[in-house]
Amino acid sequence: MQTLVFTVKGAYARFRCPHTTTSALTFLCIHPIAVKGLIGAVLGIEYDDLHENLKNTKIGIQVLNTIHKDTQSFNLIAQSNNNKAANFQSRVQFLRDVKYRIFVSDESRKLESLDGVLKSREYIFTPYLGCSEHIAKIEYEEMTLAKACSDQTADTIIPKQNMVPDFKEDVPVYMDRIPIKNSRDREYTEYSNVVFAISTPITIKGCEIFKVGERNVFFF
Repeated sequence: MQTLVFTVKGAYARFRCPHTTTSALTFLCIHPIAVKGLIGAVLGIEYDDLHENLKNTKIGIQVLNTIHKDTQSFNLIAQSNNNKAANFQSRVQFLRDVKYRIFVSDESRKLESLDGVLKSREYIFTPYLGCSEHIAKIEYEEMTLAKACSDQTADTIIPKQNMVPDFKEDVPVYMDRIPIKNSRDREYTEYSNVVFAISTPITIKGCEIFKVGERNVFFF
């Protein structure tokens, strides 16, 4: 299947966990729904049309930089009565120095539109990483074919249940529970427990892997 590959990076990112309120936590990495939002921004897809337009888009994600988290405290202005307090304190997590390689597979018409925009860098809306303060820098890589393969390793994020823990050295493995599907109203409807390592393939079992260039990719 035809696949578009690009990298996205930024000094900071925040992919907010929806179950947190004033103390906002972040997922460890960009997730498929956030990638679709990024695609929607550069293509100028209207908010109400995004879900329907990209519901069949397949996304693969390779985390390229080590995970670093920062926590900052903010003094926020109350927008309601808030027990008559003038403001309130909030601690917010950020990811620092992030970089991802993104693999996108869809019908040719959509990929060609995205291909043209990424090459020209004429984005309709400014792409960002989770919130508008964290502007994303996108680098186009290639348009190529993804071919099903029988390799037993993956270079991208994979579901935790498909991992075979056979590392022969001390390799940091990150685990998180990220959203992979949402509704028309942007509510997360399905999550997946996932694992990934930086610059180290993960041995897998029981999942379909595609060869994209030199990389083995799992698509959500």
